[in-house]
Amino acid sequence: MKTTAKGTAAATRFNIRHWRRLLPLHVIAAAGFAAAAANLSVWIWGPWAWAVVALLAVLAWIWLDGIIGDLDRSLQAAAAAQLMFGSACAIALTFAAGWAPTWGIILATGLVLAVWWWSGNTVFTRYSTSERRSRSMGAALHALGACDATRVTSTKVNAKGDIEHEVFVGDADRPEKFRDADIAHQLHVDAARVIARRVTAGNSRRMKITILHAAVSAKKNIPHPALDPANRAEGAAWAPGSRSVLDGLALGRVLGSVDEQESRARIFTDNPDAKCIGIFGMSGSGKTNTTSSLLLSGIACKDLIVAGADAVKGDLGEYHLPAMHRRATTIAEVMADLDALEALSRDRIQRLKGMRDAEGNRMRNWLPTAENPGILYIIDELSVMFKQAKDAEYDRLLTRMESLPKHVRQAGIVVGFITQSINAIDIPTTLTSEYGSNFIGHKVKKAHDGDVQGWSVDVTEKGLPTRGQCQVGNPDGGDPTKTMAYDSDTAITKQEKAWDAMIAEYAAARPVLSEHEANVLGWPRTAGAHQAAAAEETAETPQEAPAEAAPRMLTVEDLEAECGEVDLSDIAGDQAQLDDDVLADVPHAARVVTALKTVAEPLSITALEEETKVPRRTLQRLLSRLAKDGIIAREGNSTATVYRLAA
Repeated sequence: MKTTAKGTAAATRFNIRHWRRLLPLHVIAAAGFAAAAANLSVWIWGPWAWAVVALLAVLAWIWLDGIIGDLDRSLQAAAAAQLMFGSACAIALTFAAGWAPTWGIILATGLVLAVWWWSGNTVFTRYSTSERRSRSMGAALHALGACDATRVTSTKVNAKGDIEHEVFVGDADRPEKFRDADIAHQLHVDAARVIARRVTAGNSRRMKITILHAAVSAKKNIPHPALDPANRAEGAAWAPGSRSVLDGLALGRVLGSVDEQESRARIFTDNPDAKCIGIFGMSGSGKTNTTSSLLLSGIACKDLIVAGADAVKGDLGEYHLPAMHRRATTIAEVMADLDALEALSRDRIQRLKGMRDAEGNRMRNWLPTAENPGILYIIDELSVMFKQAKDAEYDRLLTRMESLPKHVRQAGIVVGFITQSINAIDIPTTLTSEYGSNFIGHKVKKAHDGDVQGWSVDVTEKGLPTRGQCQVGNPDGGDPTKTMAYDSDTAITKQEKAWDAMIAEYAAARPVLSEHEANVLGWPRTAGAHQAAAAEETAETPQEAPAEAAPRMLTVEDLEAECGEVDLSDIAGDQAQLDDDVLADVPHAARVVTALKTVAEPLSITALEEETKVPRRTLQRLLSRLAKDGIIAREGNSTATVYRLAA
């Protein structure tokens, strides 16, 4: 009986939820069946059977009333009307089934209830849509491992068109188990449209899942707020000299935030403690634009010295230079700056022993102020710079990059690097592990699960579907923030005068290095002085007669960080007489050619891989290009294929 009752209850619920349009007919049919059963029972067992029939009717009524109580509040009135209608039908058909008007009244009432229930955009239409959404969300949660007690308690649509699900979380689950990206994957919607959070802080029983009407990612090209002159007015949020690095550097908007919440790169924790930073992502993913916003937010701070290095392209911060204190453009300058930063960190740590904060407490970490600013030093194209460096330079540069985070953080110095490649061959894990607590990650070429060279973050293309989106790490702990970066590049290229005027405003309010620290670093005390000195030196250099035109030198820009494609079409001269100076600028090509010269015999791709230490995929593409340019020759087929220098 218990099993039968459970099955009947399940069937009734299914009938109510899935066949609601025909519910009046079902009620009439059920009432007719009950009336027939009652009359048959009395005919077989006599008048005393009426007592049993009445008892069963009361029990059925209570049972159905309990089912109605579990429905959404907006549906209970209509369901109660159906119950009362069914009760009246059962009584009428039991005692007056032979009276013709009885059937007319029943059918007319059923028609009225049916029209009320499912005609137009009324109760049933809302219920049907809401129920489908609720079932879909419930299925998504259980696909993510939710226990049976976890259920969707209500579903509604707000004025903006967002779908809001209230979820009760069972004992075996926690709200943190259901992440935005995972729910979006189950529902087959853009990850930027899903927001999952607790209803109130500290409440592990209730959570709210919102499916936004439109993905925030559709709002592309969000201009950096500093570009608006009104935001730079005196007393405004972006007024020159009014912001502090301790509040974080504004990068963009949090994807999925209904209130357009700002996303910030925290290079100082709440302690405060400086945190070195890594910025990574494939070419075209928006790293340059994000870095421009990062630099702009940095120079807007009254307590941060901004400097950079770009030994590859030489253009990091090109349009921020009047407000920057330093930019290195050669590997030698980069190493000199890193040595100077380590020396300054030692000096600052010694001076910390005699310093007090505003409340008179002893200081353990350097607290950035306008008089004692922090320092941000960003290195662009690190993986390519490693490849350009000679062996001695590479070892020294890697050693310095690995050691700096252990020493400079306490001194309020932040070192960051930008890279396209996150492969261990290009960026050793011994380096990224030192910078792994803080990152800005754009999409990468391959999907990586969890750990990416020291960064514990999912940077798959699905999670970051459009250009400019990135994951911003939280050095204080917690999940990274999915962000749509501000657009600075449009203003740089299309609003030249407005951009230059803005930078000039910020340059006038930049902090000044003390004479002592400027001497330790070898940098000018004021922002823009380095650029002015370089321009003056260039102007004073006598113009030399133009030298004889030389063959175009290849740069490592021709070599993509991972795929290894190299443009060697401009190599001049006899193919047998390779230009070693030109090839030296292309590390992978130089290794292949050097190996073939040294061995002086054809080599298979396996032997070349062992000799050059170049990844197999990169080596395959590079060999194809070298053969196409006639620099090497290919012999044999399949596994017997070997390569030699072209005669």
